[in-house]
Amino acid sequence: MISTQVAGQTNPRHQISLNGQWRFSPDPQSSGAPSGWQSGLNAKAVEVTVPHTWNVMKGYEDYAGLAWYEKKFHAEADWKDKHVRIRFAAVYHDAVIYLNGQKAGEHHHSGYTTFYTDISDKIRYGQENTLVVSVNNAYSEQNLPWKRVFDWPNDGGIIRDVDLIVSGKPSLRYIHVTPEINFTDTSARTKIAIRLWEEKVTKTDFHITIREKKSGKAVFSEKRSLRKQGDVFNTSIDLKKIHLWHFSDPFLYQVEVKTSGDQQTTQTGFRKIVLDGKKLLVNNEPVRLPGIEYMPSSHPDYGSAEPAWVMDSVVNMMKDLNVVITRFHWQIDEHLLDMMDEKGILVQEEIPWWQQPGKLTPELKATAKQQLTEMIERDYNHPCIFAWGISNEVFSTDSEQYHELKAHVRSLDDTRMANVVSNETFKRKEKDESLIGDLPTWNEYIGTWFGNDMHELPEYFKTIESFLGDRPLLITENGLCEPRFPGGDLSRVRDMIYHYGEWAKRDYIVGCIYFSLNDYRTQRGEDGAANLKARIHGITDLYFNKKPSYYVYKQLASPVEITLVEKISDTRIKVTLTNKNSLPSYTLRNYQISWKTTNGAAATKTFPVMQPGEKITIELDDMQKRFAFEIMSPGGYHVTGYPVGIK
Repeated sequence: MISTQVAGQTNPRHQISLNGQWRFSPDPQSSGAPSGWQSGLNAKAVEVTVPHTWNVMKGYEDYAGLAWYEKKFHAEADWKDKHVRIRFAAVYHDAVIYLNGQKAGEHHHSGYTTFYTDISDKIRYGQENTLVVSVNNAYSEQNLPWKRVFDWPNDGGIIRDVDLIVSGKPSLRYIHVTPEINFTDTSARTKIAIRLWEEKVTKTDFHITIREKKSGKAVFSEKRSLRKQGDVFNTSIDLKKIHLWHFSDPFLYQVEVKTSGDQQTTQTGFRKIVLDGKKLLVNNEPVRLPGIEYMPSSHPDYGSAEPAWVMDSVVNMMKDLNVVITRFHWQIDEHLLDMMDEKGILVQEEIPWWQQPGKLTPELKATAKQQLTEMIERDYNHPCIFAWGISNEVFSTDSEQYHELKAHVRSLDDTRMANVVSNETFKRKEKDESLIGDLPTWNEYIGTWFGNDMHELPEYFKTIESFLGDRPLLITENGLCEPRFPGGDLSRVRDMIYHYGEWAKRDYIVGCIYFSLNDYRTQRGEDGAANLKARIHGITDLYFNKKPSYYVYKQLASPVEITLVEKISDTRIKVTLTNKNSLPSYTLRNYQISWKTTNGAAATKTFPVMQPGEKITIELDDMQKRFAFEIMSPGGYHVTGYPVGIK
């Protein structure tokens, strides 16, 4: 969510960061509450920087239990008649919030989702206030992820941003933007749903402005008087020709909504992503997409409290790798989604229900619905998100629970897919839970976790093809985990090339998500200890140092193949390029070829539009003797080069 303050507005929204220095104290004996820590921590508390996780602190790497945080802030006297809320982007996984010794709110069983605490009636206006948060990351059968059944770190703490939000009335809870595109002329109708914090308000005025994000140009601005329908205020806006969002051209808009007392701005894009038989269509064009999964919380210095530069590095590596699709096992920091929007990477965002329990208790089902609701409410507008994930590698005789959760997703967002991820698609056949989802999936580990040898894979595909019918398949994981499977990165390369080649042969496979971008910290890790306990599953290490497999996957995922280079003269060559029509397969627009001239200047030529399978020949002149050149994406990322790998 993007929020800004407009100068001169009568009752502007103020968003004040509470990140930075807090006092912190672990509480392994649960003595904090009896000792009155709700009002402030004792002198033994240490200074830490929030966002923060204690599981990267020396001596607390494996600590699972209770800890406390304290922050003092000054409240202005003129906030008295306004709404004051604290926005916690994520606290893992149980939080109780106290202000000036009084309990102000709580949030349980959901450590990766955003929540708000209204503190308007507990603030000492014009004075200093003491904010205390108790946090518990003890393994829990009431939480998702469940007990110790998850393959990532159990990082406790205030792991993401904390903000103080001060607004007038009525105040905005969220804006949801749903585009409907007419592809004959790229006009659009934009449906906007607005929800207020004040549930009793049934009629009010909203000023709505839609702008191109990059240029700031307003394409719509109008005041509308709206009546509440159910929980929200609905309106529709007709726009003339709009610029579509695409993973190769991630064009963004901002939608700003103002009331008499508040304002909010959200980022969105106009795109359509649907299934058509065995095809995945992006803006009405069939695509087959290469991808990779990143495991957050893995940098040893920061854990789950990742700074923006770590997330930015991840997205830039994905673009450098030529990947355009990913998934996450749990709800991620919104800054990472903002970057996926801006750079053009499709995302399946999931709740952290992995492997167990097979059957949800009524309490856990309520937790799953809470997490889905909080995830979708926050992330609804991100054009990068193409699907919501319900579960990962969970199997049960109770298929109704998946139908119920899918229906819950539909009630919140009927424009995106709701998917269930499976690693036993070949085994469970028609009863596989992934078939309940919109897009069947397979975590394909033939030759490692399943089967005896990777060369058995074609027979497994025959089994899947026998029941898949007229539906596509998304490979949602594949990779090599060390030290469970020996051979090092050379084995990873061999395994990667073989599996990728088999996926590419089958046109019903609409995409693949390699696992994973990075070696990752996990409480189940076979390698390392304490803060460095990890699984060696990545094409980079914990610090993003690139392994040879990184460069191999980059070439596999490249949409462009250099098929011929012919010398015409000492300074002139002819280059033949092919747009691949396997995996990947998508239309190329505004790609460029660049080279250095004889005097060292940069020269570029833009490709014509290339359909999958199409070849073009381009002549390059005034070249240096080495005849080196690069293919660049519209976003300025290196795709491939000659000699291979030049950059």
